Amino acid sequence: MSAGLSALEQLLAYSEAMLGAAENKDWPALARHEAERRALADSLPDTLSAELPAEEQQRARALIEGSLRCDAVIQPRLARRMDELRVLLRAAPPAAK
Repeated sequence: MSAGLSALEQLLAYSEAMLGAAENKDWPALARHEAERRALADSLPDTLSAELPAEEQQRARALIEGSLRCDAVIQPRLARRMDELRVLLRAAPPAAK
């Protein structure tokens, strides 16, 4: 397995960890996994798909699609959490000056 495909496997693992954290409402863990995933994604070359051997390109596509599916499930949960936080902020008494 090439290094690029291995990195995409790890990218999916981070996405799945993020999904698990979102399901458990473990927001600090979700943020930690997201930062790890972002750092890995930022380290991938722009030419990754061109550098992968032809026999690995199908697997790479499946790994990326898996990450996108995780994101699609995570996003509504994050939106609900943001709505909860907005309600809390509106209900909080004003800070003393």
